[in-house]
Amino acid sequence: MSDSCRCEDAAVRAQGLALRPAPGAPLVIEGSTFDIPRGCRAARVGPNGAGKSTLLRALAGLNSPAAGELRVNGSAPRPGRRDVALLFQRPALAPGVPCSVRRLAEMGRVGGSRWGFRPGGEDRARAKAALESVGLAGLADRLTGELSGGQLQRVLLARALAQGATLLLLDEPYAGLDRESRKALDTLLFGPALAGATVIVSTHDPEDSSPFDRILSARDGAVTVRVACGGHHPPTPLIHSFNMLFLVYYRQ
Repeated sequence: MSDSCRCEDAAVRAQGLALRPAPGAPLVIEGSTFDIPRGCRAARVGPNGAGKSTLLRALAGLNSPAAGELRVNGSAPRPGRRDVALLFQRPALAPGVPCSVRRLAEMGRVGGSRWGFRPGGEDRARAKAALESVGLAGLADRLTGELSGGQLQRVLLARALAQGATLLLLDEPYAGLDRESRKALDTLLFGPALAGATVIVSTHDPEDSSPFDRILSARDGAVTVRVACGGHHPPTPLIHSFNMLFLVYYRQ
């Protein structure tokens, strides 16, 4: 399959990309050329070890390509970018250290080198608006350790919204969620709170791709376009077979 859609306004562009999960490890993605247009909802489906998390980490600037080129919003990935937010499957929250929902959302306002961060008026306002957009303003004073898995995912999205990210990377966001929490997450991912954002989700379950309707696939580690892009809106600032890889586009 050839890459027949080279979108002029891509959020993600890969050319001959090869990735390893760690230095010296075998390649999990290789010879990959693909675009993800701005405004898409994309899902990567595959088993453990298929490079799902490795690609997300590379997009966030945490893994360097072993070969080829990778561009995010027009430039090379690097850690600490405000326009990119990576939401880990298991966020690194310090055990035993109380953290409120409000405080976690405000952490999205921390810049790359702002040590001793204390939120100002604008930071608090953006965090409050973000919590309202994900329907959790009423839980602002609750501790994160008291949240359900679905609620924690929504707080992490609020943190990304407060950050101002236009590319959201979600690593296995459906893992451990019950049916109702999955529905709530889909409603949020495809709803107005994330309008204009580009969202990339990884999942091991092909059924999780059902809300998406544009597919890119790959075999033997090489990602290629299977369905051409139908066109998407530019971003605005924000207040499944197991030996195949799927990227699924949602048309806005």
